[in-house]
Amino acid sequence: MKKILLGLAISLGVLSATPAIAAAPAFSASQMAQIKIRDLSFKEVMRQFYNDQMVSFSIDDEDIESMPNVGLGKVDSDGERTVAVMHPVIDYKNTTGEPRYLVIIEKVQVDSNTASLVSCHACTATADIYSFQKLNNGQFQLVSRTPKNVKPLGVNGRVMLDEKKVKDNMQPLGKNLMGAVIKNGSFYHGIFVQWWDVLHLPENDFINLYGLGDAGMENGVHDEDSPLYYGYEGTFKVMSENSPYYSIMLSYKGEKPTDDNERIEHINYSKIVKFNPIKKAYE
Repeated sequence: MKKILLGLAISLGVLSATPAIAAAPAFSASQMAQIKIRDLSFKEVMRQFYNDQMVSFSIDDEDIESMPNVGLGKVDSDGERTVAVMHPVIDYKNTTGEPRYLVIIEKVQVDSNTASLVSCHACTATADIYSFQKLNNGQFQLVSRTPKNVKPLGVNGRVMLDEKKVKDNMQPLGKNLMGAVIKNGSFYHGIFVQWWDVLHLPENDFINLYGLGDAGMENGVHDEDSPLYYGYEGTFKVMSENSPYYSIMLSYKGEKPTDDNERIEHINYSKIVKFNPIKKAYE
C-alpha cells in the first residue's frame, strides 16, 4: 500500500505533464467582450451560458444544497445527471490593479435515482470558470473563461476549487498574469496525500488549471513515534522575474519513503519548476 501511495505522490509531482483542462480553439478577446450580463447572480450567469440545458432537479447533498444549483441536460447511460453549482463570486485585481470578478460553475455528477452525489476517490467533476470586469453602466463584461471542452479533475466527485484558497493565494504568476497556487489533499486508506494546483487567469488567453506537483504526504496509520510513520511537507515560492511566466520553487522537508520503498529517509531539498507555454504544463 505504501508503494502505491508513494507512486501516487510521484504521479502528482509530474501531473504538470498534462494540463487539467484541455486545449481549445484560438482565444478571441473581442468575442469575449461581446458577452455582457446585468449582474453576476446565479440566474443571469446560467441564462447566459446554459440557457438551453437547465432542468429542475433536487440533490441530496448538504454542501451542494447550500449553494445555488440546477440540473443540466439529460440523464446519461449510467443513470447520472449533471448538476451545476455556483460558488461564491471571488473579487480580485489583475496585474494592473483593475477589479475583476471570478465566477466558478462546478458541474458534478448525481445519481438520478437517489439524488446523491456520485462520490469515490477516483470520481471527478468539471468546472467552468469565468472572469468579468464591471462596466461604467453597471453591467459585467466577460474578460476570459475556461475552454468549452474541459477535462474532469478533482477527487471524491468534486473539483476542489475552494474560493477562500483561491482568494487567499491570488498573486502574480507572470509579467501580465494573475493566478493562484492551491494546495489540495485527500485521505486514501489512512494516508493523507497532498498536491499543488495552479490556476492561471490570463486576459489574452483562456483561463486554465494546471498540476504543479507533490505537496506532501503523511502516514496517519501509525503513531508519530512508530518507525513505520513518515510525513513530509511541501512549500512553494513564486520567483518574480521579468518573464511571461514566473518559475516556482518547491521545497520539501520531513521523512519520506525511498522510491524502492526499502527505507524511510529524512529529506530537505528544493527544486525549480517552470511553465512550458508550448506544452501548456509545468515541468
